[in-house]
Amino acid sequence: MRISATDVLPSSDATSDATSTSTSASASASASTSTSTSTSTSTSTSTSTSTSTSTSTSTSTPVPALTPAAGLRALLSRASLVLWDFDGPVCGLFAGLRAPAIAAELRAMAAVRLPHWSEPDEPHDPLAVLRRAHDAVPSDPDGLVSALRKRLEELETEAAATAEPTPGAFDLMEALLAAGKQLVIATNNSEAAARAYLELHGIEKYFGAVVGRQDDPRLMKPHPYCLERLLAETGTAAADGLMIGDSPADARAATSIGVPFVGYGTGSVKLLRLRDAGAEYFVADLAAMTEAVGG
Repeated sequence: MRISATDVLPSSDATSDATSTSTSASASASASTSTSTSTSTSTSTSTSTSTSTSTSTSTSTPVPALTPAAGLRALLSRASLVLWDFDGPVCGLFAGLRAPAIAAELRAMAAVRLPHWSEPDEPHDPLAVLRRAHDAVPSDPDGLVSALRKRLEELETEAAATAEPTPGAFDLMEALLAAGKQLVIATNNSEAAARAYLELHGIEKYFGAVVGRQDDPRLMKPHPYCLERLLAETGTAAADGLMIGDSPADARAATSIGVPFVGYGTGSVKLLRLRDAGAEYFVADLAAMTEAVGG
């Protein structure tokens, strides 16, 4: 069964005139007042600081623990199909040609064509720029969204030539294949860019299918379209799949349809974002998964 894009779209001086005697008395009173105020301020500041520190400490969110080897082994043993996100788990696509530069070019194109263009929340993310343009003109009467999509594909494909392999990715691919797993790619980047990278590194044969960004930006993850299509094309049940991704969009796409998900990320911020998006399993390096495959 092949799922088509159209099948899944939802439509703060005071002055004084006192004599010298009253001035002296006033000064004394002032000193007393100043002392009292100082003491009060000091006490208030100390109390406030202490309370703030205590509150901050008590409400801090713990970083998700990395999944132990036994947990990874259990996940991998059940999976017959491993779905990889591309930019992140497979490679750092924008290691050479940086994403902010690409996003800046796309924003400039959009600003010329759209008089009321407003920047996306993530202006340095090319995909966010593409989404914003589509939201502004969903029917694309002047072909702006199409032009942005085409230019982004060209730049992504150019970036593939200088992309850096993710440490441990090749070893994990080979271990999974040796264990009889099918490998596929589900990405918000263009299929052309993904295939260019795979061919450059001689690993195109590792992946049975690649589903990239569709013409309609609404079908990008977190929409599960690309995952559903890969499951359908391989005849795999969601529970028998396993996705490796590094973004909240990956996590939401997988968990929304019941595909087990492993969040790949280094640093507490990234792990917390993955957890908040629904991830339950986490690795900081792909070598941990490779060891689990052979364990």
